[in-house]
Amino acid sequence: MSAAVEKLLPHRAPMLWIDALTECTETTARATVFFDDAHFAVSAGAVPGTALVECIAQTIAAAQGQRAKWTGKTGPPSPGMLAAVANFKIHSPPPLGKEIEIEIRELKKFGPMILVSGTVTCAGQTIATGELTVYA
Repeated sequence: MSAAVEKLLPHRAPMLWIDALTECTETTARATVFFDDAHFAVSAGAVPGTALVECIAQTIAAAQGQRAKWTGKTGPPSPGMLAAVANFKIHSPPPLGKEIEIEIRELKKFGPMILVSGTVTCAGQTIATGELTVYA
């Protein structure tokens, strides 16, 4: 797990699931995760779809943490909350032993509420898509 990610998120092992924030702009971000048999989310050799929702949520949180750093904020990351999940579809089972990429795009913002579109891919193939609303 990247020490840099730990500075952006309030999560700690075993609930810190993204490995790296690889890209971040004002409205988009990308992160990576690697699931193997030892990962907390893996059960009976498979990654449940709910783990992908959490990976998208953690990518949102890491991006918010990075953006806070850009404004000069110091101290621990601000906690947020997942408020809603909509239109979430698992297109194929998440693979073990391969790097998975999470991409998010901010769709709407109203005060502390943010509607985000998320896409999870592996080797260019879409694994899951959906929208999350977070309180950040």
